[in-house]
Amino acid sequence: MKLFFSPSKGMQYKTFKYSEESGIIDIPFKEKTDFLISVLKNFSQEEISTKLKIKGKILDDVLNIYSNFYNQEEREAISLYDGVSYKQLDLEKFSRESYKYMRDNVFIFSALYGVLNACTPIRPYRLDMTNKILEISPYDFWRENIEKYLLQFKDETFINIASNEFSKILNRKVFNVIDIEFRQCDGDKIKNISTEAKKARGALLNYLIENKIACVEEIKNFNNLGYTFSLELSSEKTIFFIKK
Repeated sequence: MKLFFSPSKGMQYKTFKYSEESGIIDIPFKEKTDFLISVLKNFSQEEISTKLKIKGKILDDVLNIYSNFYNQEEREAISLYDGVSYKQLDLEKFSRESYKYMRDNVFIFSALYGVLNACTPIRPYRLDMTNKILEISPYDFWRENIEKYLLQFKDETFINIASNEFSKILNRKVFNVIDIEFRQCDGDKIKNISTEAKKARGALLNYLIENKIACVEEIKNFNNLGYTFSLELSSEKTIFFIKK
């Protein structure tokens, strides 16, 4: 069973206590990543603003990131990302066994790196799958490489905890993908609240890593943040959790 997660725009350097105890996991598509960085470094301020849809302080920060990209420190991806989902991860509480589970099973999609093992060292960046910086979309740029890379796990079940922006790059005709969905009840209505779903995805990933969950049925036992498994909404390929 392999777990797939989204990256986040927010990033912050954090120290992860087991990082230096294991070998480094290389960036899988370094040449393609370096190519994208070279493209971004050569854009003008106006082009970066337009293509990445940013301005103000964020624009200034991103310009600095890419102009000094290779001078930045690296951190394991799982500890560098710092968005809403990632704030649900208790990295410092993970045991060595949980850390090994994460290294073996958790992957993160990225518009700059394609797909990453959660423990691959990376540098801060800003790029979404919706940012078209080439003639082709990021999906077309990465799709074939990601599919070939993931073929080594073809016999595994893929648990998709990523947002649709990233997870739609998974080829469901090739891989056995089970999607995880979160919904919230508001009176008699069932809603999909983005921020709440992000928190829930992070809490679920934390639960899976901490408990080293190895089979699909055990995922359904997740009940953090007030969520419970919904048999009514779930299907063979989708597991729903509802918060009442």
